[in-house]
Amino acid sequence: MMVGDGIALSLSFLFSYLLRERIAPELFNRFSIARLEPLKTYIPLLILILVLWIVVGWQEEIYENKGFWEDLKDIWTTDLVTILLALAITYIGKKEFMLSRVILTLTLLTSAILVPVFRLLIKKMAFSMGIGLKKVAIIGKKEEAERLKQEIEREWYAGYRIEGIHEDIRKIEKTLKERGVKEAFIISSCFDQKALNALVLRLEGNVEISLVPDLHKLSLGYGKLKNLGIYMALTPYHRLYKKEDLFIKRAVDLILSSIFVLFLSPLFLLISIMIKIDSRGPIFYRQKRLGKGEKPFTMYKFRSMYQDAEKRLRRILREDPEARKQWEKYKKLKDDPRITRVGKFLRKWSLDELPQLFNVIKGDMSLVGPRPYLPEERGDIGSYRKIIFRVRPGITGLWQIRGRNTLPFKIRLALDEFYVRNWSLWLDFVIFAKTIRAVIERKGAY
Repeated sequence: MMVGDGIALSLSFLFSYLLRERIAPELFNRFSIARLEPLKTYIPLLILILVLWIVVGWQEEIYENKGFWEDLKDIWTTDLVTILLALAITYIGKKEFMLSRVILTLTLLTSAILVPVFRLLIKKMAFSMGIGLKKVAIIGKKEEAERLKQEIEREWYAGYRIEGIHEDIRKIEKTLKERGVKEAFIISSCFDQKALNALVLRLEGNVEISLVPDLHKLSLGYGKLKNLGIYMALTPYHRLYKKEDLFIKRAVDLILSSIFVLFLSPLFLLISIMIKIDSRGPIFYRQKRLGKGEKPFTMYKFRSMYQDAEKRLRRILREDPEARKQWEKYKKLKDDPRITRVGKFLRKWSLDELPQLFNVIKGDMSLVGPRPYLPEERGDIGSYRKIIFRVRPGITGLWQIRGRNTLPFKIRLALDEFYVRNWSLWLDFVIFAKTIRAVIERKGAY
């Protein structure tokens, strides 16, 4: 992987030099008056960048097993720190390096794309041939272990090959050694403290140990470890409870939603015309939803149903037992008789939700957040209400990228709670990026 990073960085540097010197020199002369030397003059600088990348990257643990989005965040951090250090060093030694700052800036931007792409391709090829995979085992009760296994397998990029699930730990050391396991994930909630301590002592020195605690109700992404003598205390905190973080999230919502409305206005007009031609009724559908603090608000959508939609729903639930079961489980119907022809197209591509951008501008919703629940669903939400309704609901969220309408209602609630407890701007970015993919693939959309 280190070699791949070096090749990607070198290509980024070469492209930046050619862009500055040969491809578009007139464009960049207005930003820099530095005189460029022949390319070979900058080979020491390229070596400096590669060395800094390895040092900073080692600190950021970019060569550890991790999922794509976590890796991307660390790569971008490494990229930024490396280029800033290179800029500082070249500034101090500017007599030795007649360097254009534009080239380093372009290298930063280019490598931010090229390095992740190279890593993705290299891992894809290597893992398909069984190269570079890390053998791991899961130790714990089958039900909890299966859930952990699904999450690990979802992140193929991390490079884990699950050797198996182990409930019987009587000969666990010998079993793991014989099967070449390098790391063991121990679900700590499956053992009492005494048994857990004994298991860790048995495995220490034989395999890498990772404890998976029952932190579903805690903030996994943000917390502080405190040293209390021979004890360690974890202090979780939720960033969406802090005014400054809420302000940042609101500012991002306002800026981005305003830009989207401006650029998508021609599409708004086209969809409005299609709706009016297809069926009788208004262009927009207004519905009461629960917002922050369980306060009801009017949510906007492009109308995708017939005017007598509720009458049609009552009839099919009364006449079709299978449809009634599907509705009770998902609060959705796959073959919904209420949806118009244009409505099916809009829902398939999630275009019916575009008017919610106006809800974001008004302050009722956020671009990313929990699902906007119906008032009649209040009773089904149960204890999740205390967490979910602390923030504004979102146009998209974790439930959108993890299965959308195919997810049971309780799983959606759990995902929304996880989002609120673990919010960060980076998490919003990841969800937004994955939403684009989910819309294109149209998984679970109906």
